[in-house]
Amino acid sequence: MELGNVPGRAYRKLRSDGPAALVHEGWELLVTDLCYHSLCYERLLHDRLDVLDRAELRTRPNTRTYDRFDGTIRYKGGGAVRLLDEPARYEPGDRFVAELPDATILGPAGPALAAEGRIVGDTVGTPALVRRRGGAGVAQSMATNGPLRTLRALRGDVTPDDRLGTVALAIPTWGNYYHWTVECLVRIRLLERYGADTGEYPTLLVPEDRSSWMDESLALADYAGPVEGWDGGIAKADRLIVPTFPDPIPAECRWLHNRMREGGDADGDNDGERIYVSRRDATVRRVANWDAVRRVLDAFDVQPYVLSDLSVREQIDLFARADLVVGPHGAGLTNVVYGDDLAVVELFGSKLMATFDRLSELMGHEYTALQCRQDGLDVYVHPEQLRSAIRDALATE
Repeated sequence: MELGNVPGRAYRKLRSDGPAALVHEGWELLVTDLCYHSLCYERLLHDRLDVLDRAELRTRPNTRTYDRFDGTIRYKGGGAVRLLDEPARYEPGDRFVAELPDATILGPAGPALAAEGRIVGDTVGTPALVRRRGGAGVAQSMATNGPLRTLRALRGDVTPDDRLGTVALAIPTWGNYYHWTVECLVRIRLLERYGADTGEYPTLLVPEDRSSWMDESLALADYAGPVEGWDGGIAKADRLIVPTFPDPIPAECRWLHNRMREGGDADGDNDGERIYVSRRDATVRRVANWDAVRRVLDAFDVQPYVLSDLSVREQIDLFARADLVVGPHGAGLTNVVYGDDLAVVELFGSKLMATFDRLSELMGHEYTALQCRQDGLDVYVHPEQLRSAIRDALATE
């Protein structure tokens, strides 16, 4: 649960998911986010932990390079949407798979530590996000394994709960649809190429306590190697296989597009479906003036969908048939990766993230960011601005 407007979000969480879910999320906020991340990691550990970064990881023995990539992609971070004239970009570099012997994995979601105790950046995030993501993982480990055991593991002085063989980590720091789909499933691409080269497919470690949609997407992705649920703790791996953390680059997006559409038997015929991705089941970023917005959508034959009501297979098929997608910023827009030649109109309140702007650019979609007014937890969408944005988006198809 984000810190902004905690009472309002808590009330919605209680109504939608019940008291148990509210207590769990409140515990995460107070203990993991405030105590262990803000106080312990940010104030005490942030500048003391050494990171094995992407550039150095490429030079490790037995690292295999699979794709040359000389281009740039835009940063995903806040404020980087095309509302700005010149969004910042960086060079993600070549795609590789590294082998790290005698590695330690901090449960429940990483980071992994190399034998010398350094945080392996590509187990948790892209170069710009490693410090933040690594800190979130360390905080989660403190909440799960205890602060003292986590600190001892960071010093290389802990008895592991598990001994693992040759494994690869595919557990997201935050378990929503975007982080799982784009940042975990995409790792399969390089791991299968590694397995085909070496004759050994590493065991893919996924969350033990995972949702049904994660299981469905795993089945659709159909990894060629073994898959095992891992319930966290602190583990030692004989060999940790580390693919480049997906930025993603265009080849990774295209692989995900093709693999999941094939797995889901999506026919690939663009039927001109016009989709509005509703967030009426969310605790934040709903549309405050829905009746007025619905009238605009009806004028363009845009149909609203609550994606949590659909299976993963149904979501893939829906977006494969679409030519227009409209919706507030949220994980459901991850599905634009399954579309072809889409026009995407994303609605923003005060939270600005380039997540789906970047994904649209990588897939070759036409993208429009519409700045709306923040209205408490929600966004107020000016009807005429929305009408103009949709009209322009359809004109560019």
